[in-house]
Amino acid sequence: MRERLPGLLDRFRGLRVMVVGDLVLDHYLVGDAGRISREYPVMILNHERDEYRPGGAANTVANLAALGATVVPAGWVGTDLSGGELLKILGSAGCETDGVVRDLRARTVTKTRIVAGGTHGGGLGQHLLRVDQLGTGAPDAAAEGDLVRRIEHLADRVDGFVLSDYGQGTITRTVAETVMRLAESRYVGLDSRHRLLDYKGVSAATPNLEEAAEASRLELENEARIEEAGAWLCAKLRAEALLITRGAGGMSLFEPGAAAVHIPVANKSEVFDVTGAGDTVVAAFTLARLAGGSYLEVAHLANVAGGISVRHAGATPVSARELRDALDR
Repeated sequence: MRERLPGLLDRFRGLRVMVVGDLVLDHYLVGDAGRISREYPVMILNHERDEYRPGGAANTVANLAALGATVVPAGWVGTDLSGGELLKILGSAGCETDGVVRDLRARTVTKTRIVAGGTHGGGLGQHLLRVDQLGTGAPDAAAEGDLVRRIEHLADRVDGFVLSDYGQGTITRTVAETVMRLAESRYVGLDSRHRLLDYKGVSAATPNLEEAAEASRLELENEARIEEAGAWLCAKLRAEALLITRGAGGMSLFEPGAAAVHIPVANKSEVFDVTGAGDTVVAAFTLARLAGGSYLEVAHLANVAGGISVRHAGATPVSARELRDALDR
């Protein structure tokens, strides 16, 4: 496996993946906090700069692109400033944005983090507050139809798909059924926050421990319960594989008819920030599978990628060079 994993990484470049899901803009409002207001007992932040990063499904897109793939995002944003900023970020990452619907009636999901000190570009800083500007729910019939047509138009150009459901309404039943119909024998990966069992027939899913517990309705307090939940979820989804990410507990891989495989965490120290680590795992897992890896091999590669991600502050994509260096070590 040590010899084979770098070979999988070599085949990432040239792969094409469509990510269908909830596109989110992460906004960091950064400044220096040095005093308390005299009017109210609150901290005063001297605003220095604004930073914008891809979030939600857009972070999965960014991770796939950073690992060398050509990515086609498909989703639904507003015509507001946040939507424009998000499309600009995706375009600068080399992504085609023909699959993204801009709707006058929609509002782009934006998460603003107010940070004293550095951010993920130059240190952790101190997060003081997060303000979420949620979207407008599921798209209406016109926007949904537009999104479906765009997916249908672009689907023939990709090697596989990722459904990235952050609970913001983009992946309606019609959108999901469209992807499953068009995929035919191609890979479809699933990352779903609260609707894991709504996507039966996907190739593989990568829930975290909390998501697996919610879907299975089990308390996953020990390895035996995790194995019970993992096997049940894999069978219920009719999936080829299910990977439960367990934070400091590593990962657990399930395949039909095989014993569970528990993989120790790749990074036992230097855990700065888990933000976005799941998206990194999804990206590495997807590309390694499309590159021809077995599910055991792709789980190990995704584990290494996740171990790199948590060393970064904030949702920062892991590059192919970083992953290669980690494999070399």
